[in-house]
Amino acid sequence: MDLAAGGATSDAAAPATVPVEMRHVAMGDGVRLRVAIWPLPERVRGTALVLTGRAEFIEKYTETIEALAARGFRVVAVDWRNQGLSDRPLPNRQIHHLTDFATLVDDLDEIHRRVVAPVAAETGGPVILLAHSMGGLVATMALARHADDDPDRYAAVLLSAPMYAIHSGPLPRWLVRVLASLGVGCGWGARYALWQGDYDPADGRFSPDNKITADPRRYAAYHGPFAERPELRVGGVSFAWVAAALDAEDALRRGLPLERVRTPVLLLIAPDDRVVRAEAHRSVAARLGNAQLVEYPGARHEVLMECDAIRDRVWADIDAFLAKTLAPAGGSIVG
Repeated sequence: MDLAAGGATSDAAAPATVPVEMRHVAMGDGVRLRVAIWPLPERVRGTALVLTGRAEFIEKYTETIEALAARGFRVVAVDWRNQGLSDRPLPNRQIHHLTDFATLVDDLDEIHRRVVAPVAAETGGPVILLAHSMGGLVATMALARHADDDPDRYAAVLLSAPMYAIHSGPLPRWLVRVLASLGVGCGWGARYALWQGDYDPADGRFSPDNKITADPRRYAAYHGPFAERPELRVGGVSFAWVAAALDAEDALRRGLPLERVRTPVLLLIAPDDRVVRAEAHRSVAARLGNAQLVEYPGARHEVLMECDAIRDRVWADIDAFLAKTLAPAGGSIVG
């Protein structure tokens, strides 16, 4: 997949094809994360950091990045540890393993310090953040972590179906917690959790009943590269990942100081999401100090990769939100 701005997109005024800088950045524990930095757009509004969801990779976000570039943002994107082309330390590289989501918040802080802040200083203008699903969870945890010591790190945050609470069905949440704890307690934390396994190529075939998107072309934008580049594939999650996700969910509900977050946040959600629970979005939005929530009936988990009728509405809402939020920095971003 071509990692260059300017491919096919429904947004007008996309820039010409340009090269993208790719690099690996070592975290404090030695794990290297792959980072992509797009060149300056012709009309500069600021910098946008894109955070992917679970099992995703930078290339999947080409259309979204093109949309941001067309709106004047220089884009930085990152592959989380254990996915994309970042380091994966387990012998089975497909197991999505994590023991604490705070590790990803630490990674985000390091990427901000070593990559985003220097790029933003060179680019000029505000920094915004766009994050999907698991990336949205990490972004929210980071906002809470820095609500007091760095409240202006991001001028605006856009969250697509953030992973505040995973759908555990058909099992009740309490049973998922028990099974995850047992697996970790038995020393199987880095093994696949029950009913998890390697990526199944059959998942690459579009099904009208899939949980992700009703748009076959955008569904292929996710699964197609797995066939072309098997090294991008990620399977299911480990016992420890499940336990860590439930811990993060508990922290959101009871521990994190969400009320102190003053960063403008736009939550874009699907009310009938079958990957994460929409009621958790509403609960967190009500607690965040400066949040707006917009629901898209009929959308599935990937609101940014939905059919044009939904996706165009999503971008119209993003444009309105950013025009209002960033107005003090220079007015409307839509030219």
